[in-house]
Amino acid sequence: MAGGMTSGRRETLAERVANTRAREAGHGVAPERPVEHPAPREPPAPPVRHCWYDGPHGRQAALLLGWRQVEGRYSGRIVVAAPEPDGWAVVEMWVDQGMLSPAGA
Repeated sequence: MAGGMTSGRRETLAERVANTRAREAGHGVAPERPVEHPAPREPPAPPVRHCWYDGPHGRQAALLLGWRQVEGRYSGRIVVAAPEPDGWAVVEMWVDQGMLSPAGA
């Protein structure tokens, strides 16, 4: 089979490493259960926050994705719904901090 895999029970990479090390150390057969390592943790979700966007269509609910500073002023990266002739579109854009307010306000 491709990649050196054999049919039947397949060794995990950890088992293969443990078996190779045991053979190289002259111990003969490696332990049946290799040391188990915890599964990698998923990265935390980015801090997305609800906010209000004061734009050309009045005050709209938006999601604040992040901040950046340009020439001493902050801009927020937001996602907001914008009207189109056939319905609505989702728009992502950078807007000046003065156009945003906290959701609780």
